[in-house]
Amino acid sequence: MLTTEQSWHPGARCRDADPELFFAKAAERAAIASAKRICAGCPVREQCLSQALEDESLEGIWGGTTERERTAARLRLRLTTFRRSA
Repeated sequence: MLTTEQSWHPGARCRDADPELFFAKAAERAAIASAKRICAGCPVREQCLSQALEDESLEGIWGGTTERERTAARLRLRLTTFRRSA
C-alpha cells in the first residue's frame, strides 16, 4: 500500500496486511470495512491521513478514509478557509 517511504511508514499496521483490501472497489464494502478496521488501530493513522489529504493523487484507503471521504474533507476545509477569508 505504501508508495513512497516516509518516516512513519515502518509503524503502519497496513504493512503486514493484504494490499488488495486498501484498493477495493466502492461496491466491496466488506473489504473497505476490513481496511478501515486495520487503520482504526494504527499508531500512525494521523500521519497517514495527513499525507493522503495533501497528496490528491493517492488512491485507496489511507488514514482510514476512502478517496471519496478525503475529497469531501478537502472540500469542507477549502470552504471553511474561504469563508474565513471572505
